[in-house]
Amino acid sequence: MRMRIRRSCGSSWVVTGTALAVGVVGALLAARSQAAVFPLPPDGGSLIGQDQQIQSQASDTLLDIARKYSVGYWEIQEANPKVDLWLPGQGTPITIPGRYIVPPVPHRGIVVNLPQHRLFYFPPQRRHEQPIVITYPVSPGEGGWATPVGTTRIIRKVPHPVWIPTPSILKAHEEEGDPIPKVYPAGPDNPMGEWALETTLSHGEIYIHGTNNPMAIGMAVTHGCVRLYPEDIAALYPVVRVGTPVNIVNQPVLASLQDGQLYLEVHPPTDSDHKPVPPDYQQISQIIDAAIGNNQVAVDWDAVRQVATQSNGIPELVGVEAYYQPPGSPPAASPTSSNQETTLSGPHRSASGAAGAT
Repeated sequence: MRMRIRRSCGSSWVVTGTALAVGVVGALLAARSQAAVFPLPPDGGSLIGQDQQIQSQASDTLLDIARKYSVGYWEIQEANPKVDLWLPGQGTPITIPGRYIVPPVPHRGIVVNLPQHRLFYFPPQRRHEQPIVITYPVSPGEGGWATPVGTTRIIRKVPHPVWIPTPSILKAHEEEGDPIPKVYPAGPDNPMGEWALETTLSHGEIYIHGTNNPMAIGMAVTHGCVRLYPEDIAALYPVVRVGTPVNIVNQPVLASLQDGQLYLEVHPPTDSDHKPVPPDYQQISQIIDAAIGNNQVAVDWDAVRQVATQSNGIPELVGVEAYYQPPGSPPAASPTSSNQETTLSGPHRSASGAAGAT
């Protein structure tokens, strides 16, 4: 079966409706969203979440399961590469990917990492409250319609938007032999869905919005906007205020050191049509160095090469911190072995060669 995907975005008008003044958790429950809500790691790490294991039902498709657990198209496929997309079958073990490395940018407002196909929302916190992050799968722009990178803010909340495609969008569809209407009224056939958040990017033409084609969430298919599952935008829309900062980044390589363990997550670049490309080991090494800081970590460069080559977006363990002491444990004696000191000297040292070796 082949999916027909229509991209969306462009100008929108307010028709009716107002934002609901409800709390984050209340909005999530009211909208039936399965968004992942996590406390941020207290030790400065950025790996959140955990995977789940379920069994499919006879009537399931892998995309049905992805939507139920708020993961995207590529996420569910990469986590289950041997499972048929349309006919998983009764009782098939399915991995629900639920681990993510949060991009190393300020934890404020909304952050979208394009290669991750993920939106991270950091709700405002009162003093002494545990900071949390809420994450959703998204569809960004594709090809010549790539979602622009940069900092912006929410300038308008648009309930039940009317989509008015730009002249360039209309022309592109004409040239592809797929002409589209000049106006999409609010309703079930509107590619923007029921709720939209307008940003300042591209003169106000870039929105964070819903969709009438949820099967494509997690793929790069839009005309530059950021698209969410209908239930996810319905949960996010009420709690995001006008003025909320938005930071759209392009970070295909992410690393996190926490609890004495180093994790690496690598995605295909946004312009690769989700196909792996030759790894940039200099960039990967710099990102690992930044995650490690001044800590002494033994890095398994063979594991780094494997993660970089696969580029499947799944965080994997690639190193361990020397002499790591869990919080609350008694301090360990300083190492006395000169051999240990030599092996682990410097920010990190590998027993298995350099990352760029072929």
